[in-house]
Amino acid sequence: MANYKNVRKEYADAEKSWQLVKDCVAGSRAVKERGRLYLPMPDPTNESEQNLADYDSLIARAMFLNITGRTRQGLIGAVFRKTAEIDLPEPVAYLIENASGDGTSLEQLSKEAVGEDLDTGRGGFFVDYPTKEMPEGLRPTRAQTAGDRAHIHIYEALSIINWREDVIDGVRKLTMVVLAECYNTENEDEFVFEVKNQYRALTLEDGKYRHRVWREGENAEQPVLDVWPTDYSGKAFDHIPFHFFGAESNDSRIDKAPLEDLAEVNILHYGNSATVEESGFISSQPTVFFTTDIEHEEFQKWNPNGIQVGSKRGYSLGKNGSATMVQASEGQLARTLMIDKENQMLMIGARIVQQTSGQETAEAARIRYSSDNSVLGTIAGNVSEALKLAILDAELYMTGTANEEGTVFWLNQEFFDATLTSQDVLALIQAWQQGIIAKADVRTKLRQTGWVEADRNDDDIDADRENEPPVEGEEISNETNSVTEG
Repeated sequence: MANYKNVRKEYADAEKSWQLVKDCVAGSRAVKERGRLYLPMPDPTNESEQNLADYDSLIARAMFLNITGRTRQGLIGAVFRKTAEIDLPEPVAYLIENASGDGTSLEQLSKEAVGEDLDTGRGGFFVDYPTKEMPEGLRPTRAQTAGDRAHIHIYEALSIINWREDVIDGVRKLTMVVLAECYNTENEDEFVFEVKNQYRALTLEDGKYRHRVWREGENAEQPVLDVWPTDYSGKAFDHIPFHFFGAESNDSRIDKAPLEDLAEVNILHYGNSATVEESGFISSQPTVFFTTDIEHEEFQKWNPNGIQVGSKRGYSLGKNGSATMVQASEGQLARTLMIDKENQMLMIGARIVQQTSGQETAEAARIRYSSDNSVLGTIAGNVSEALKLAILDAELYMTGTANEEGTVFWLNQEFFDATLTSQDVLALIQAWQQGIIAKADVRTKLRQTGWVEADRNDDDIDADRENEPPVEGEEISNETNSVTEG
């Protein structure tokens, strides 16, 4: 029987840390719902109702300061502060606005991928094409596939439960990957449905790509889908159209999650907060302390309702009695630990939420952010490369040919405002005129620094220049001279 639910050991080892980061990113509700996992019970052996109620109060008062989620948002914003460079061939140009078939744009898909890469250090793009029931060995005609399009789907690390790579003809290739998914069951009542699990297995068998789907609880020997996809020309794929992206490299190995260290400190900060809030709650409650020399029976006679705190009440404590209000002072250790962890989070990667002084120069900011940018730049580059490979696979489905030179997709890696002075632009043009650099290099630099819109490629610029009237330098010069003379 096919063990399609088998989980690879590396996945099982990393799953806990991935979930930690995702819970921190999700925020206070997700963290508190985990209960004792992130906030141990002070007395775990005491299961009395009172102790459980006290623990619920401890969680309710604790504050989770979501530094992890805020940092993640800031880092994603740094990548997408400028539009990605995109230029796709006409047959797959629809991907720009509808990459995954549900209206998700290519930029939004890449934004999800960057976020997933920050959370877990890995993810993947799967390229699929609508399946047609055809006899074995035959491909649907153009009429039968009219309107069908290849789409790109993103899978988070928690969904990629198993994979395998083998060396084939001296080249390491992905030969198996299993994806865990959910699907909705049908019911007689259209408003009632049940969510169940299914497993998508992508394998490379005898050099050909095979695509199967099993549904949990159904016949394990008979998948609900079993096809051997081909490209537009009917040629079988010699690779699996699934592409990993990672925080360090784009192979199938698990990279360390960039936000993991930050999330761990964030959880410890949450635990310190619970201690501070609990201590504050207890120590802030005033307690009446009194002494008296009268007997118990006499005290009850004079004070039938006991001692109640309030300015409108009076009490008899005898000839030598006295009463005071006692209020404990708050301990500072837990608060000091919280401050230490806040500083540690800033050191690890949360500098993006730190308020800086007005005197800080741009160069100082670049130095301060350098370690974060190196990781973020790698992530942006890895996602760009993986998504371009996915686009090329979509081209195989749509045309039978992958146009590598005509396909451009690259995310912004300029996380700071880079500027060029007029002298810098003049120096670039002179370097081009002297043959030191190409015209494309000049335009690339102008796009990176905002002199030219990032989404305007060379073809757009050349087309606009052809439609413009020629610039006549002499007429301009004469007009200037006449103005000067006047």
